[in-house]
Amino acid sequence: MKVELLQEKVNEILAYLRKVPYADSTVRYYGFCYQNLLQYLATDECDSFGSHLAAKFSADQMERVKSGEITQVYALIMRKAAFVLADYVQTGQINCSRRRYNERILSKNYAVLLQEFESSLKPILAPGSVKNIVQLIRQFLFFLEDNDCYEITAISHEHIREFIILEAPKHKGNIVNLTWPVKKFFTYLSEHELVSIKADALLANPAPAHKKVLPCLERDEVSELFKSAGVDTPLAKRDTAIMMLSLDMGLRGIDIINLLLSDLDWRKNELRIVQDKTDTALVLPLMPEAGNAVADYILNYRPESDDPHVFLRTRRPYTSLRSGGANIIRRYQKACGFEHHAGDGKTFHALRRTAGTNLIRSGAPLTTVSQILGHTNLDSTKRYLSFHDEMLSECCMDMSGLLTQKEGLI
Repeated sequence: MKVELLQEKVNEILAYLRKVPYADSTVRYYGFCYQNLLQYLATDECDSFGSHLAAKFSADQMERVKSGEITQVYALIMRKAAFVLADYVQTGQINCSRRRYNERILSKNYAVLLQEFESSLKPILAPGSVKNIVQLIRQFLFFLEDNDCYEITAISHEHIREFIILEAPKHKGNIVNLTWPVKKFFTYLSEHELVSIKADALLANPAPAHKKVLPCLERDEVSELFKSAGVDTPLAKRDTAIMMLSLDMGLRGIDIINLLLSDLDWRKNELRIVQDKTDTALVLPLMPEAGNAVADYILNYRPESDDPHVFLRTRRPYTSLRSGGANIIRRYQKACGFEHHAGDGKTFHALRRTAGTNLIRSGAPLTTVSQILGHTNLDSTKRYLSFHDEMLSECCMDMSGLLTQKEGLI
């Protein structure tokens, strides 16, 4: 493709960035990147520009970084600019979202198999569960390829055993999160007569699944958390509203991030969502503190944008957030002095656990708490009873009237 034609594509991309809008300085920076790219291509005339040339250009820029000619930040921005142009040339679509440049790709037969397996799960499981299962099975298929097993019929018991041993340290909290997806995969393979081996013995759990009861946040921790976020900035106001929705209404982080302006009914003071984890609808009354925090953010601090999501980035382009609440709560945990350590439960999800615990402490029936939290299984809600010391004490038998006698061993 001639450089003159690529220049037209570049101009269209820069016009798109201004319209989004990106900051003027960012658009100029992309312009400098494309000048370098076009100069690079002028010395090597090509029939077409695609991902292969974008990758070659990016690799050459990283060599310039090693020689000290340019900074790594500049090289990474040029890489993104090059791939945006390559996608536009190939698909006619301008996509400036994040992407993985070194993402590993499955072999064709495994990729097709995984796609068919995913399709079989969608009618029976929630989207969040399907996503988690597919992600783990993709890792299993990569493991097979790393061990020179490129045909599903060549899988052995040893492959399964070694994969479970390899991945088990990542699932110490609940080994079922590892064995269940693999079991589902081999059930699918057996039903379609793709394998003959029986994997049940290797995937059986030696003991009932242990569900660790993690603590909720104490009142002083909650107070300090919101106090550290109490500054008058768009970032703090947005984060306060997000945390308050979890603490006051028990919403999951992913459902808060996905929340749309149309999900809020201010006349009825209701919030309507479809939960990402369970794919079920949930209608909740908009609690005063959470509602006021969200209204304050929307009316006074939310950037002007056509994006339908409630919570947006604080920097241009003003689009929806890319991640959940983990980074948000970590930001204010550092500020207020209590740190999060692996396994202590003091994550963003602790706000949801605190909401459930507070409902139990207030005397709300377990079925009501389950409905508010959007649990599809009452057993998930029963775990919150473990936080209520007074209720647990009522479960103990009074043994004051029983005589006891100490006896020695024979």
